[in-house]
Amino acid sequence: MARIASESKLGYYPWPLDELKLIENAMSVKGEGVLNMIDPCCGKGEALAHMQQHLKQQYQAVSTYGVELEKTRYEQANQVLDYCLNEGYENVRTENKYNLVLLNPPYDEVFHERTELRFLRALSSKSKNIFAPDSLLLFCVPQYVLGACANVLSSRFKDIKVYRFTDNHFDVFKQVVVFAHFGRPDKEERKKTSAYLRQIAKKEVDGSLVPLPTLEELDTENFTIKFDGAQPIELFRAGRLNAEELLRDLASSGLLQDVEKELTPLENRAVMGRPMLPLKPTHGGIAVASGPISGNLGNHIISGITKQVTEVKAIHDDEGRQTGEEYTKHFKSIVRSFTAEGVFDLE
Repeated sequence: MARIASESKLGYYPWPLDELKLIENAMSVKGEGVLNMIDPCCGKGEALAHMQQHLKQQYQAVSTYGVELEKTRYEQANQVLDYCLNEGYENVRTENKYNLVLLNPPYDEVFHERTELRFLRALSSKSKNIFAPDSLLLFCVPQYVLGACANVLSSRFKDIKVYRFTDNHFDVFKQVVVFAHFGRPDKEERKKTSAYLRQIAKKEVDGSLVPLPTLEELDTENFTIKFDGAQPIELFRAGRLNAEELLRDLASSGLLQDVEKELTPLENRAVMGRPMLPLKPTHGGIAVASGPISGNLGNHIISGITKQVTEVKAIHDDEGRQTGEEYTKHFKSIVRSFTAEGVFDLE
């Protein structure tokens, strides 16, 4: 029945918020810097956002990061989380700086391997690890899946404890929550934890059927999120090319300006450079007359005008008689000044 129910939801089964509240009441924060939280399959982002609000009552600098493959759920998660990607977890490019990892992967089996195991193994591997040292994992899976995940959990995590959902939600998927800190345990703890998880998967502990404690019994526990001088996440990107990300990158990069410079015609990118020597009065007059430094100068406005003029000169012979005219065309610059007293032309 659990398998059929899971497939009917395409493996998606969000955290019940009343179960999440029981977990939140047993959590505390200890550290300095930014507390980075991530949910690699965040759904609509409700669980991570809810936990962020709770933890902010203890510590203000809390950032949330979500990853969701399904487009509609991603759009909803993007509204409530600080950062969210519409991508598969295996393609995300990010850093191993997350202090709290909320992991509730799809409940399914692909090619004779549990999907839950694939998520856990990839996200804690050397090449794709997202866990900061001693970070806290909340791993929500069906109870019987713990057998398949026992080796990875016991070899990469320590201080492991397991609680099941309350009776209100346990019957359909038999969900349990694994609390663990990221870090390599010693050989004795690894061996003991692996055997313990396999026994839980078989619903028996020490050879007898012993029910797991429920999340309601977390009153005596205190799971601490530890971080010391944690830095903000600088890299959180989708694996494939994203047009929106590319636009933001180009806007903050000098590459776009360089490309525009190369493609812009020379006449459209002429700029006034700084002169090598101080300008003489004549140089200043030419600059004003030609236009580059005209404009509002406080109590008056100046405008440079350059126009073509024609001068006529009479030509005379040796006896003083006019024999013709000589026309000379040239450009003449005028500085026109607009003041309260009137308009003046400076030639």
